Amino acid sequence: MTEIHKLKQELVKICTEIYKQNLVILGEGNISVRVTGKNEMIITPAGNDYTALQPSKMVHMGLDDNVFDNKSKPSSEFRMHRSIYLQRPRVQCIIHTHSPFASTLAILHHNLPVIIEEMAIFLGGSVACTNYCPAGSEELPEEILRTMKKQNAAIIANHGVIVVGKTYDYCIKIAQLVEKMAQIYLGAMKIGEVKTITAKNQAPFIKAFNEKYSTLKDLLFA
Repeated sequence: MTEIHKLKQELVKICTEIYKQNLVILGEGNISVRVTGKNEMIITPAGNDYTALQPSKMVHMGLDDNVFDNKSKPSSEFRMHRSIYLQRPRVQCIIHTHSPFASTLAILHHNLPVIIEEMAIFLGGSVACTNYCPAGSEELPEEILRTMKKQNAAIIANHGVIVVGKTYDYCIKIAQLVEKMAQIYLGAMKIGEVKTITAKNQAPFIKAFNEKYSTLKDLLFA
């Protein structure tokens, strides 16, 4: 079995898990994995059907946009994945979802503040919302990277969520975590004033994030 086929199998597993967790429905979202040591990735096809996943449908392409497979067309948002891989060499996996609660924040253009310590540990802090850019546009990837800053996640205005990481399992976990935190936050706002965790109290947890999960090279926290 070739390395590419193994990566396509891994991508199918990731897709199956996020679909099972109700983070996407048929035809929405996209996921990719980096081909280790190469400027290449495996990405889900356009109009991805999560109920009929096969490794052969996953698309192998270069970060120069050259598609090596001819059986499927890559997701229309491949530019978003390409730009992140090029600018963050430590990223090995990218998951983009349209999960309901986080997408609610997206249409409000609302940031997700640090409300539980898990966010500082696993996400590196709050999850900011981008300015609006059309899906699939050249502008969107740069806006995502600008918004993401030191963290590994961003809310995409009027669209959904994107998470990045050094391992597949981590990306699945934080895709779930962003959705869970968004649900809690929206629920709390209906009851009263939300009490967030201060930057001072976040500091030791963000240090742990930097040491274990950061995808930025030579990142220094004040």
